[in-house]
Amino acid sequence: MKKEIGFGLIGSGGWGDVHARTLSQSANSKLVAICDLNLEQAKQSAAKYNISSVYNNVNEMLGDKDIDAVSIATPDFTHTELIIAALEAGKHVMVEKPMATTVEDCNRIISLRDKMGIKLMVNYSNRWKTPFIHVKKLISSGELGNLQLVNIKLNDTIFVPTKMLSWASQSNSLHFLGTHLVDLLRWVSGAEVNRVYSVSRSNLLKGMGIDTPDYFQSLLELNNGGTVYMENCWIIAESAPSVYEFKAEFIGSKTTVKVDISHHRMIEKYSPEGTAMLDVGEQYDLDGNPQGQVSIQHFIDCLINDKNPLVTAEDGLEATKVIVALEKSAQTKQPINL
Repeated sequence: MKKEIGFGLIGSGGWGDVHARTLSQSANSKLVAICDLNLEQAKQSAAKYNISSVYNNVNEMLGDKDIDAVSIATPDFTHTELIIAALEAGKHVMVEKPMATTVEDCNRIISLRDKMGIKLMVNYSNRWKTPFIHVKKLISSGELGNLQLVNIKLNDTIFVPTKMLSWASQSNSLHFLGTHLVDLLRWVSGAEVNRVYSVSRSNLLKGMGIDTPDYFQSLLELNNGGTVYMENCWIIAESAPSVYEFKAEFIGSKTTVKVDISHHRMIEKYSPEGTAMLDVGEQYDLDGNPQGQVSIQHFIDCLINDKNPLVTAEDGLEATKVIVALEKSAQTKQPINL
């Protein structure tokens, strides 16, 4: 494999800028081109990172022979066709979550990836957050004991669906936020979800002309006997100190651990030996740059060294299976078995 990977970036919005910064700064990658339907926005991003090639047509960009891989940072509902186009062009793919919003599309993507023999990674970046790495070690080492109960929430202020995402009506807080938690739970616990029940309400946002639920409150049963209460909300007051709220509590038969990603990097640990506050280090560690970049660097390293990504297309499929089941449960008001 080459020692410098040429990348094309699809999507130059807020999260696309994180990709652009990482791909242009990494010693082993070169950002060759940027593509966005908003050509002026793409040009601004290209000027910022000194990129000469700008497109508003994906297929034209995919014809560039200097591009080995693409990074996709576009709205949720656009991912499938962009991934398919990139794979058909023989490009490795890194895509923001979710990989796709239907199980059928996930299976299409996996089949084409296998046919083409190239790499695909879904950017579930929370796997690289040091507090959750620490929790995973506590579980795998047995220090937590048998995982009994998880309380986990990832919520946004109302700024996100009303001002940040022009396409909020084409998604929901499960696909935008809940998918992160499902992947994190699978990775940390090593367990699979086998039964779900969810409740949603559509009041505030619908009254503002945004056709998406205000929140989902969900119960997930794991195949290791554990139970998860999961909350995903898009209507926290805009005056909140952070645009997002991310908290988790893992209750085991021996130890309980609390994590609050949205406010600090500390872990609260309660065990028979007593109470401890653990500083588990920065949430990002790639040359001191903002969070999200470490996972992108991981994908670059996988291409350089011909390794399989930590997060695979199969992981993307499993997360989408659970999210789709939660949507169905909220609609039918019935539990769903997976």
